Amino acid sequence: MLQPANRLTLIGAMRPPAGFRIEAAIAVTFTLDLRALLAAPAAFALTGPDGVVANGEQLEPVELLHALRSHASKITVFNQAGYTAVPPSRRVFAFLEGALVPVDAPQGGIVHPKVWVLRYEACDDPPAGQIRQQRLRVLVASRNLTFDPSWDAVLRLDESADSSGTRLEPVGELFEGLLEAAVGEVAEAHRQRVQSLATALQAATFALPDGVEDLQVHVLGLGGRRSPLTGSPLPDSAERSFVISPFVSDGFFTAVHPHPITELVSLEAWLDSLKRTALAKVGTTYTFDDRSPIELATPEDQSSPLDPARPLAGMHAKIFAFETGDRARLFVGSANATRSAFHSNVEILVELTGPIETLGIDRLCGGTPDERGLRDCIISYRLRDDAPIPLPDTSTLDRARVAIGRLQIEGVVEASGADWAVTYRTSAPLPSLEDTVIRCWPLPSAGNRRQVAGGCPLDERFETSLEAMSGFLAFELAQDDGVVTELVMPVPLRDVPEHRERFLLRSLIGNAERFLRYLLALLDEDSGHLDLLDAVERASADAAGDGQGFLNLPVLEKLLRTMRRDPAKLASLHPLVSDLAADDALPPGFAELWNAIFDVAIAEATSAAIAESVEGVQDP
Repeated sequence: MLQPANRLTLIGAMRPPAGFRIEAAIAVTFTLDLRALLAAPAAFALTGPDGVVANGEQLEPVELLHALRSHASKITVFNQAGYTAVPPSRRVFAFLEGALVPVDAPQGGIVHPKVWVLRYEACDDPPAGQIRQQRLRVLVASRNLTFDPSWDAVLRLDESADSSGTRLEPVGELFEGLLEAAVGEVAEAHRQRVQSLATALQAATFALPDGVEDLQVHVLGLGGRRSPLTGSPLPDSAERSFVISPFVSDGFFTAVHPHPITELVSLEAWLDSLKRTALAKVGTTYTFDDRSPIELATPEDQSSPLDPARPLAGMHAKIFAFETGDRARLFVGSANATRSAFHSNVEILVELTGPIETLGIDRLCGGTPDERGLRDCIISYRLRDDAPIPLPDTSTLDRARVAIGRLQIEGVVEASGADWAVTYRTSAPLPSLEDTVIRCWPLPSAGNRRQVAGGCPLDERFETSLEAMSGFLAFELAQDDGVVTELVMPVPLRDVPEHRERFLLRSLIGNAERFLRYLLALLDEDSGHLDLLDAVERASADAAGDGQGFLNLPVLEKLLRTMRRDPAKLASLHPLVSDLAADDALPPGFAELWNAIFDVAIAEATSAAIAESVEGVQDP
């Protein structure tokens, strides 16, 4: 079950089923990389193989822009305030400005779950008088929405028509609680999306994974009927137990689970920090080693201990497995084996129950003749002879970064000469730190960093252009000794020009030729079986030449073929084409050609639907 060769990407798990498209999505993550969030709309829009957006670096091809424009408004992402990493300065992040909701744990810990609730709808129009088919999917993971090269566990649960499946109401209650834990006001669109999906979860049943006989969801740290503020759902006793937790603390063995554990897998530094009394409760202790090289994106001697940009590597899954008799209980989710996970954090654990043959520890960790198992990647931990080594405490910088993340910032847009200006303000003061410089800048303008005073409310005006205007404000906190931490915050903008999005889209697309290449790739009959980069390469190869001949490509022929065979494809592109036409970003005459073909396609599709409806009424 945990073979290292059996890889499932989070983005791959989010892709719609065949014949479906995304209708709404809500998510919660601890740390967040905006580049990884860009991959979500691409996953919703495309059905190619994994790896369409592999590393977050290729951010601005037209097809990704179209996916962003089509799907970013359907997403709500909650994440712990102060834990959004600063990505490279790119204008394309503007499409994500309305998707983020910073939250804070009510008990003083952190918001730590990693959960997606996805609702898909059928692409085909339903018969007259019927409602479009919808399906729910829930992903409960240990993976943050980042590109960390770590090993994680993902549980995927799909809605089923079988009434004998399981219910997932507590997942909806988790997101309803996150609305109340939000930092600042939450847009009405986010509230409606959460309430709609929470209501859908109350009525839906989900298929149990193979070998699982019962499933329960445990949400910790929010309060409410199914979410105790503190406590542990783990069993008090078991004949055999196996725990995978990268982070462990003495408090877990005293305040959470003061019972023996047969085997424990954790990070060496955290095992080194445990007292001997805690280690004495573990039969055998291991560390994880998959023999892969670890490359840190940020030098350890510069970033603060908990900077959100510092990548996680190695084992990051959280699994608690227990066996008694012929029965096994498996807990997967976000909680580590620490006191804070069960007493102050917001966490989620999904409890799976079934026979040992399918859910037991040996089944969980064992390999096959063809694939190595988890036990091939763990090595015995060697107990230190000296006293435990305490872990570095949360640095002053990290605490200050979180304090900034909890601030409510407003951005006011106003005309400034031929361009624009944005003034970013807070009512509460920035943290005041000795020997520390605080700088801030609009995310697309990293070269425009400005030092701001700690201990005072923020009130900074940045001159900008329309395409560089940003609802993300980045901060850097740098100590005199060179230690640095950064974060980026979503900022609601007031008085934004109505044409900003179209202007930005036009500037990112670049030119009409690039758009037409993209259009040809999408209209290709086999485009559904290509990944994005293959489609673009095919279109570019077709367009090879002196550039002048590009407009002679058979655009009209493919448009007409699509009009007859798949008018829905034209309908999905129509808003983008309309915006580009309004901004004069299309070749001369193309907008008129498009509108004529589009009108015919819609008229024929409507006539076909009416005819089908009439036939259905006449059919005895």
